[in-house]
Amino acid sequence: MKKIFLSLFVFITALYGEVNAQALSDKYAPMLTIPKGYVCYRTADAIHVDGLANEASWKNAQPTEAFVDISGYHFPTPRYQTTAKMLWDDKYLYIFAELEEPHIWANLQKRDTIVFYDNDFEVFIDPIGEGHNYFEIETNAIGTVFDLSLEKPYRAPRRTFVQFQWNCPGLKLATHCIGKINNPKGTDKGWTVEMAIPREAIASEFDNYLKAGQWLRINFSRVEWQYDIDANGRYDRKKGKDGKYLPEDNWVWSPTGQVAMHMPERWGYMYFSDKTVGQGTDTFRYPTDEPVRRFLNMLFYAQEEQYAKTKSYYKELKDFGLQPKDMQMLPAGYQVNVETTSHTYEITALSPEGKAYVMNESGSCFIRK
Repeated sequence: MKKIFLSLFVFITALYGEVNAQALSDKYAPMLTIPKGYVCYRTADAIHVDGLANEASWKNAQPTEAFVDISGYHFPTPRYQTTAKMLWDDKYLYIFAELEEPHIWANLQKRDTIVFYDNDFEVFIDPIGEGHNYFEIETNAIGTVFDLSLEKPYRAPRRTFVQFQWNCPGLKLATHCIGKINNPKGTDKGWTVEMAIPREAIASEFDNYLKAGQWLRINFSRVEWQYDIDANGRYDRKKGKDGKYLPEDNWVWSPTGQVAMHMPERWGYMYFSDKTVGQGTDTFRYPTDEPVRRFLNMLFYAQEEQYAKTKSYYKELKDFGLQPKDMQMLPAGYQVNVETTSHTYEITALSPEGKAYVMNESGSCFIRK
């Protein structure tokens, strides 16, 4: 009996690592929460992008849950509420956001300046959902736009190609202030953002992702600074005793678990419904492969940490020290394989039907065809 028990212990240790080691699903728990989900309905009438959202379509659209701290649900509730709504038609994805704000201010006026040095609202979209080739649109309260396209996140081990000069083709955007902007003497209610992002920006190559039955990875962020009023009565970011600007708050729809928005795998899921807003509802459902992708994300985070410490990657699955609860994240019947070189790797999760989900060192998770 003792020999059988010892053999079983050796088998479990070989498969999952040290029995008493911390489970990766616990270690990276803030980055493994289930992303937010939203059902996006078709418009019922024409949308005029003016920042007001007076159309019947907007009145019938449901807002997201209030934004939370980017690091997760256990962090302090944001001081001011932020919500967003989404709609679509054959030409545009529409977004409307409401930002509670007692002091509306904005100084930056030139397009493609670093807009988040003002308080701002930001949209991140990954059309394919593979963690690469995504774009970002930012605006402050006076409608100054900063938009860019990225080949892959900044964290990628090799240099990321960022198109700062990229302008979202055909973007329509407007803001509206409920109060008096840049007036420190009064108290404001807030400001709104409305935008129409054209199909051409969301399409990838010849694929149109703006259609019913598709999921889109999307997230929203609000940057909020503490402020001071200078001698000229002008708002500016507040500085600490050391003369440096105090850190900003980052409030988001779907928390990433770190103070980092460029984690596309942590963004929310938006589902395009074929129903017209106000004329029936769909229950949001996640893609069936969402648990597989979260499992691969967990291994990606472990590889990132391992490489930062040792400049090398885990070479075999057993090297990760996976615990039984880690493996329970993966649907039954999947087989996992790790292939590693000195500076690259691929982790493949093969479904019982033969579909291969692949995660690589740059954080791209894709289906191998």
